[in-house]
Amino acid sequence: MTNWHPGDRPPDDGLSGLPLPSLPAFPAMRGYVQLHATMRKLGFRHAADALRAPAPAHASGKSTQALFGTLPQAETDDGFRVLDGLWFPARGGLWQRVDLAYVQQSRARWLASAHPRAMDAAAVVDVLETVVRDDPMGLRRIVLWELCCRLSDGTTEKKSGASPPAAAHAVALGVHRAEAGPLVDAVAAVRFPAAGEVRDAAETLNDIWPGTRLREAERLAGLIPPAPTDHVLAALLDALHARSTEVHHLTCTAAESASRGDLRSAADAWLGALRQARDDVDAQAGLLGVAALLADGPGTSAESEVTAAVGDRTVRLSWRAPSRGRDTVSYRVLRYVEGAPEHAVEVSADGTALAAVDLDPPTGRPLRYAVFPMLRGRVAGVPRVTARVLLTPDVAELRVEAVPDGVRVRWRPDPAALEVRVVRTADGDSGPGQRVFCEHDQLLDTPLAVGLYVYEVRCGYPGPTGRLVWSPGRTVTARVERWPSPVEELSVRRLDDGRVRIAWRPPSRGEGHLVPWFTHPVPPGADVSEHVGRLASPDGAPATSVDVLPPPRERLRMTAVSVLGDRAVSGPNVVVERQGEVRDLEVRRLAADRAELRFDWPEPAVLTLISWEDGVRGGERRVARSQHLSGQGVALQVSPAECRFTVTALPRPDAVAIGAPSALAVLPAAPPPVPVAAPTSAPWWRTWWRRWRPKQTPAAPF
Repeated sequence: MTNWHPGDRPPDDGLSGLPLPSLPAFPAMRGYVQLHATMRKLGFRHAADALRAPAPAHASGKSTQALFGTLPQAETDDGFRVLDGLWFPARGGLWQRVDLAYVQQSRARWLASAHPRAMDAAAVVDVLETVVRDDPMGLRRIVLWELCCRLSDGTTEKKSGASPPAAAHAVALGVHRAEAGPLVDAVAAVRFPAAGEVRDAAETLNDIWPGTRLREAERLAGLIPPAPTDHVLAALLDALHARSTEVHHLTCTAAESASRGDLRSAADAWLGALRQARDDVDAQAGLLGVAALLADGPGTSAESEVTAAVGDRTVRLSWRAPSRGRDTVSYRVLRYVEGAPEHAVEVSADGTALAAVDLDPPTGRPLRYAVFPMLRGRVAGVPRVTARVLLTPDVAELRVEAVPDGVRVRWRPDPAALEVRVVRTADGDSGPGQRVFCEHDQLLDTPLAVGLYVYEVRCGYPGPTGRLVWSPGRTVTARVERWPSPVEELSVRRLDDGRVRIAWRPPSRGEGHLVPWFTHPVPPGADVSEHVGRLASPDGAPATSVDVLPPPRERLRMTAVSVLGDRAVSGPNVVVERQGEVRDLEVRRLAADRAELRFDWPEPAVLTLISWEDGVRGGERRVARSQHLSGQGVALQVSPAECRFTVTALPRPDAVAIGAPSALAVLPAAPPPVPVAAPTSAPWWRTWWRRWRPKQTPAAPF
């Protein structure tokens, strides 16, 4: 049996009888993911490529620098060894172990190289130097992990049913031919994890542990397949188990102290558990619950209090700095619904300010805020907890406007409000007030007696028990003034001179006026104070009628307005039209039974009536203004006889019309048809000739 020692060159089949090598279960390096991404960006396949720095230039000027990712030729270099430490070939057929001195020499060669990215490569080697300082076998573990990943990915990229990686794949990655076979056999035997959740967990585990995120480290460690031969993983799992056992012991101690009523001891135990496992939800919830009880107790000092100022949609927190200690303390603020500390959310993290603002707190639910003191990223003490905070925003933009015989109240409710309630109280009334029906954003309260009224508007939000929780409420004072009563009715009568007399009965309050109305029509009883201004009657009794005669071809709307002081209320209205004449009426016959009319439209009519008759028959047709303005004539079906046409302007159905004469036109009768000449008879001899002419014999067929 041949004895083989590391560093010796055994024959190519010298490892054939040895057991398969043990593979690492994880890289065991903090920051490996970033290092791997940097090496891939530089073109390195694995860390061994980064350690093989270019050789210095010869005196002749020729350079032996190798490009990233290339290996020396097989006849001059058999690759590196990795199964028993990391070894590179040296002069004289010897092997050089990759230790701290080798890594430092490699970094120096990169810095002395003229390669454009030599500084980046030297930075990578600098990171690898920290690895070898912490663990002499750390570089071997990293290179072996990367080789296993490349070999595993090379087989998974093939189609299903493909053979496991061959030794040639490992040789292509730079592995010595004597170790390539055992390496690929080991990868195939242990079913090395493919790219995915398991591999990501293995590569990021050391970023979490050692640390205070115990539960996340346990989750990642649970994804890694068991590796009995990986002593580094076994030590890590032992540390996790020991920490978890300690946290469990502190949790039991805290629960026992809380059951005895010893809140201080319970808080200290919960704090110890949370400092060991910062991401333990149960430990954080237990500490928050005990801290809330301590904050509500009678012995709470003013220095430990956290003040919460509730705004419309925000909560502003403020507290005092610790009275002792020179270290800079930062603060982490959490918010949770009272009774559910396990669902706490973070408001601000690791800030040194003694105040915080929650810009989006939930409404209608009792809240608690906890301020954790943090020292170098760890919880430094029992958190300070506020008293119960209930956010129920009131309405915004509350305003009042006067309307006839009442008021209109408007507001802008909070989007989270489910219901709005309004209570009205008369000025000087000490009673509970009267609830008034309202919409979600406004209220119209009529009729009301003259005087002052106070309106309280409150918003209802969904509470924790399913019942509405009401806001404190906002109040506004409204004054109901004395308004005029509207005119009830208008009467219209035509006078002999063509004018129209419009009369009304005086209103019970105020003075009645009839004014031309040039804005949009308003319903009776509307507030029109801003439109008509202040109207006052001359000395004597106010008028009760007005004679109206619009200009020719125009329409005029007259509206009754009741005025009392500065207030005016609209009443009924009437439209008076003075019809225009139909001008330039022309009619022509298109055919014996069809005629066309053209004329100028009689403003302000919206319809015209065209009628015709010939003494026996007749017909009618209504033409709209929009049809006439299109520029086309009006075609009618008529008789060939002489026809008489009449065009009359039609008033609006709701208007009083001052008529105009109709237009007349006569269409002459259609000319009689031209007589058709009768056919001439054939001469007498043509009949005799046809009778006596000889008959022709048909030609014989071929």
